[in-house]
Amino acid sequence: MKNLFKVFKISLFLGVCFGFYVIGVIAFGTLTEHNFEDKISLHDFQETPVTYSDSIFEFITWNVGFFGLGEESDFFYDGGNDVFQTKQTVKKNMNGVLSFINDNSAIDFFLLQEVDSFSWRSQNQDFFAEVSHLDDGYQSHFGLNYASTFVPIPITNPMGPTYGGLFSMSKYDVTDAFRYDLRTESMWPKRLFFLKRCFLTQRIKLEDKDLLVINIHNSAYDKSGAKKNKEMIQLLAFVQSEYEKGNAVVIGGDWNQSPPNYNPNDVPEEFLNAKFIDGDIPVGWKWAADVKTPTNRKLDSPYSKEFSHTSVIDHFLVSPNVNIDSVSVVNMDFEYSDHQPVYLKVTLK
Repeated sequence: MKNLFKVFKISLFLGVCFGFYVIGVIAFGTLTEHNFEDKISLHDFQETPVTYSDSIFEFITWNVGFFGLGEESDFFYDGGNDVFQTKQTVKKNMNGVLSFINDNSAIDFFLLQEVDSFSWRSQNQDFFAEVSHLDDGYQSHFGLNYASTFVPIPITNPMGPTYGGLFSMSKYDVTDAFRYDLRTESMWPKRLFFLKRCFLTQRIKLEDKDLLVINIHNSAYDKSGAKKNKEMIQLLAFVQSEYEKGNAVVIGGDWNQSPPNYNPNDVPEEFLNAKFIDGDIPVGWKWAADVKTPTNRKLDSPYSKEFSHTSVIDHFLVSPNVNIDSVSVVNMDFEYSDHQPVYLKVTLK
């Protein structure tokens, strides 16, 4: 009986300690919460913007997986075990991304997602200091969509400080650049520790119109689809208004949904991603996707070409006044990220 009472006291003490920990984490998260305005300017105003006569443009979109999700990685939130990779692995992945940008420096626009800096999950590496040596020919803009002072999961090995977002690079002088909040964050207190989705715009002045380039990373782990639907309604209303003004629009990123023409027949249902249908976009708008080569893999285990479940969720959407010349996935066998780069070439009508 005495031993039983002792076990009860220890259990009670541990329960009280855990309760105080949870309350402390939520209180700390509430006090340090990052709140974003609906529209944030990322670029200084230019009275006399540079005007271009170009009509052919090349893009690459790539979710770089915060430099912690290369071929050797799994991830706890996707059915795996890992939370962190070693500093050496993160550096390998980051250097792979930097080398890819350097080797493809003729590309007009890079649209990167899940770009981390000074986060535990990316071993506090400073991507911006590294990329600054490569992007002399680019104008770059960054929009936070993950800004949590301390992420407490998993309980036994918390992710801790997490700062990441969208990073866009343009060879052309940008007239303006904005972060637009999508307002699909979770309810309190969950929102303190998860992403606050947004999209990032860069505007290029052409002789007869503007080219609006948009970097997007839509919600994941959204079983009901409510968040994704809300995000698409807001995004499409915005870009349709730009098109109606006569402007050309190219949107690229990680949509966390497959394009309408992606029809895998050998993937278990639990690994299928949500899928767009043709009626999801305004008349005349076009998806640009390479459905022959996977762009994303599941992180339930390290990458295996034979056994890993893959899908296509990274692609582009263009306005009716944009012709799609070519689109292709750059197959890297997921060496540096759980996503692969996607290339797009367009001609404006």
